[in-house]
Amino acid sequence: MSKKFIALVVIGVIIAGVIIYRAMAPATIDNAIEYIDSGNYKKALKVLNTLAKTSGYEDGERIYYYRLKALLGFINELNEDYADECKEIQKTKNKKIESKLKAKLEEINKKTEVDLILVTDPECYISMGGTLYDEFVSLYPGSRYIESIDFDMLQFIMSKHPGTINPVIEFYKRYPETTYLSSLVNMVLKALGNPKIELKGHAEKLTEMIQNFCNKYHTSAEYYRLFRCKGENVNLRDSAGTHGQITGKLNKGEFVIQLERSMDSVQIGDVRDYWYRVVSVSGSRGWVFGKFLERIEPMTKNLVSEDEGFTIDEHFSEWIDSHTPKGWQHMYPGFEEAISFTKLKDIHIVKLDSGEKGGLYKKTGSFQNMVCKVKGRLLGGNVILAGVVGYGGLAAVITLLPEEVDVCGYKIPYATTQWHEYELRSEGKTLSLFIDGELVARKINTKKHDLLKSSGIYILVCNGKAQAEIEYIRIK
Repeated sequence: MSKKFIALVVIGVIIAGVIIYRAMAPATIDNAIEYIDSGNYKKALKVLNTLAKTSGYEDGERIYYYRLKALLGFINELNEDYADECKEIQKTKNKKIESKLKAKLEEINKKTEVDLILVTDPECYISMGGTLYDEFVSLYPGSRYIESIDFDMLQFIMSKHPGTINPVIEFYKRYPETTYLSSLVNMVLKALGNPKIELKGHAEKLTEMIQNFCNKYHTSAEYYRLFRCKGENVNLRDSAGTHGQITGKLNKGEFVIQLERSMDSVQIGDVRDYWYRVVSVSGSRGWVFGKFLERIEPMTKNLVSEDEGFTIDEHFSEWIDSHTPKGWQHMYPGFEEAISFTKLKDIHIVKLDSGEKGGLYKKTGSFQNMVCKVKGRLLGGNVILAGVVGYGGLAAVITLLPEEVDVCGYKIPYATTQWHEYELRSEGKTLSLFIDGELVARKINTKKHDLLKSSGIYILVCNGKAQAEIEYIRIK
């Protein structure tokens, strides 16, 4: 028997052993998360239900969170599978189909240890009964995961009841400093396309929500649909033009949302502007001439400048070419086209759009007791938004994943597809994370990173298909 043959047999035995070990090894929460990410919610629930029976209190918090995530995904899947039955029940009130579907849900509940219910009025759809959520909130009051689950439930509710903004307002009342503010405003903008939406009683909260949005997201596309009335007792009309019938009035200072703009600007007196079809926060609708509208100015909480003392204050205003900001180099030669920029007024937004890999790097000295601020958002995939590597290879790294922020392996649920300012503050080998000025986590240990090996600053790094954007990075 040749040595070569023996070596092949040994290798085969090792491979088989690894496969058998992996097959027999107990599933972990990371396996469940992979199932959720791949859309296999039923399998994720099975794993998480098993883990929940043996987990400790601290691990249980995370397990409950992902059980609820998996359950919501499973419910969306079931609503697609039984869409025809639900339509028939809603249309004909067929009790036979309703009873059959309820029996099917009871069967699923027993197998998956959940509490699915059938809602039949006014819309027909499958939902959760609330037992698992109530258990979670009872066991872990104040959990950092509750807002994330509440937002997922809000999205589900709005998909089933698009004719109201009441759930959005209630969510905002509960979480006035929410990280999902941009998504809430988008929900409101979408809902207001329905002329039957009732806004009565919501003017105060809508005004507060819109002002907070303008404070944080004044570079977003949505910001340019938000206005304040600058005239006294301004007419709203049923069509674009002074010939239109008056349908209502706008008060000075009242916030309005643009629904439509006339194709062409027109001259009225000494002013040339567009006509805008708007809805006010009090619910008044109609067309108004642009002369009477103004942008909502962002209001800053602090007038004291924090600009002083930053060693790196990069806003990407200068570029060597269309793919390379001045002072930066590409991590992966041959993949320069993954990086580009877009200009919005005086702001340059660095864009990553990678089909395989990409990233930028700047060589710097080492930082101790560092503060790193970076403003960005994720558009797809997983992206290292920013990383600072010191001598010795220890790294402070912010990675954005769908609905999660990962700082050196410590994961926090977050609306990563919205614009946020992420701030890392280091003291020795530990980090604190602030998002939009709020402390989110502390005492996170720095560690070496597989992709970021040389000391320096890294942004928009990916090793796979991904999209993200950065407005600035500042370090001191």
